[in-house]
Amino acid sequence: MDVQLKKWGNSLGLRIPYQLAESFGWDENSTVELLEQDGALMIRKKAAVTSLEELLASIPDDFTYPEDVADFVQSHPQGQEWL
Repeated sequence: MDVQLKKWGNSLGLRIPYQLAESFGWDENSTVELLEQDGALMIRKKAAVTSLEELLASIPDDFTYPEDVADFVQSHPQGQEWL
């Protein structure tokens, strides 16, 4: 597929055809990364930043800490770290 570059301010821009963007799950709010690899330009969707609420909501109800950190998580302050 050939796409012509166009001037956009001091930069160059290109249009990604709708069908191609749709096949990658991209829309006008997507953020992509531009990478140079072996003399080629690679464009890939950047992973969305997960909010703390989304991250906490993803923890299963039956989650338990692994044994090697359970003692630390359940411990009480030993010094003045609570100040």
